[in-house]
Amino acid sequence: MRKFLALMVILLAILGALLQFVLPRTVETIVAEQITNSTAAKEVAVSLSANPNARIALGEIDRVHGTANEGRIGDIIFKNLTVDGEKIRLDVPELLFPSSNLTARERTNKILQHADKIEMRGIVTEDELKNFITRKDIQFENPTVKITPEEVDASARVKFFGRTIDVSVAGIFTVSNGEIFFHINKLNTNSILSRVNLDSFISDFKIIDSSNLPIGLKFDSVELREGEVVVTAVTSKQ
Repeated sequence: MRKFLALMVILLAILGALLQFVLPRTVETIVAEQITNSTAAKEVAVSLSANPNARIALGEIDRVHGTANEGRIGDIIFKNLTVDGEKIRLDVPELLFPSSNLTARERTNKILQHADKIEMRGIVTEDELKNFITRKDIQFENPTVKITPEEVDASARVKFFGRTIDVSVAGIFTVSNGEIFFHINKLNTNSILSRVNLDSFISDFKIIDSSNLPIGLKFDSVELREGEVVVTAVTSKQ
């Protein structure tokens, strides 16, 4: 009888250690892997907290904080991304043993069963916007980008009907229906096209749409700072 009781104590101690330490760290690792896979970030760190900590093994999380360096969303590479969430419930069996018949988005939606709030913030630099312009159209030569709290100024040499012209634009980023657009306020060209009304060819163009975001996130705001753009996305899955 004593041996049996001693064995039960040992088993309960092992189970307690699994619930308190091993499984929570395993969940953190898997969540970090999911962020890495979805953003191709170079470095990802995730921290989950609950009271008591063993609740994490059951998928009940009080707070989550994650960071990712140089993660990609759509065609934009963010200098860094941070994710913060409150009162989250996860499907741990699906997280540990993924279903084989679900798409990545379907599986993500199944894993996240509830969240009071999730917020993601990302920083885009001037250099990345310059690289983005180059990647989008190989006809842009020597692009430059300057970001101030008031607006974004960009210039480049552009091939237009067989000629190369200097074009500069100024504008702001806006959010509409959870998607980010660039709105042009000013457009200047050199004298070659002085008789052409280029405004008729210009409209707001989409930078990133919400379909590139995981777990139901939608872009909520964009803030211009000196040398960078700060993007915020939020979700509320009840």
